[in-house]
Amino acid sequence: MLNWARNTCSCARLSRKVLKLTRENLRFRKNAKPWKTIESKEIASLGDLKLHRDRIRSKTGFEMIHPRLLVDDFSIIVPVLGGDKLVMIWNYRHAIQGWELELPAGHIENGESPEACARRELEEETGYFASSWKRLGWFHPSPGLSSQRAFAFVARSLKRGVLHREPYEFGMEVRTLGLRDAYNRLWRGEIVHSPTASALGIAQPGILPAKKATVSRRS
Repeated sequence: MLNWARNTCSCARLSRKVLKLTRENLRFRKNAKPWKTIESKEIASLGDLKLHRDRIRSKTGFEMIHPRLLVDDFSIIVPVLGGDKLVMIWNYRHAIQGWELELPAGHIENGESPEACARRELEEETGYFASSWKRLGWFHPSPGLSSQRAFAFVARSLKRGVLHREPYEFGMEVRTLGLRDAYNRLWRGEIVHSPTASALGIAQPGILPAKKATVSRRS
């Protein structure tokens, strides 16, 4: 029990540190660039997804080819149900040929705000709608390849609505987990969907109550 309490306190300190770093990253200051783009060419396009081939040069004169993917920003939601449960989805991903436990999320459509997207995607994928929303900020899910941003929100005061899933979301299932169960899965490495792990990490200080450690004299 003592070891569990120590691990919990350690995770809480780490989460506060991660949150601070994340807030610093959200300022996204563009300092002087050490690389210059010499040439950029679009080599593939599939709907809103576009792949570019960039030739870049460093200040030392070294040149290299760097792929760059243009893809729409998206919103991801941390839906808290009844104060101690988390609404998630069990989702099949073709690229990995397998299933992942994820938070509801979706791409931002033209002219849509990140919050409007979050509200729409929550009801479409889970059948819930929320009357309380808090924006946590945004992060880059894959900065080595794309400038895509993920906007994270916490949704509370959930009520049942109607599912409106797209045809490509066939097989998706709603899963309701206890908050501690969800975070234990995250800490054990069982949640491997990167945006979900990031959003849960940012949201943790505000939604996961710290458990007081009781230490006996014999410990």
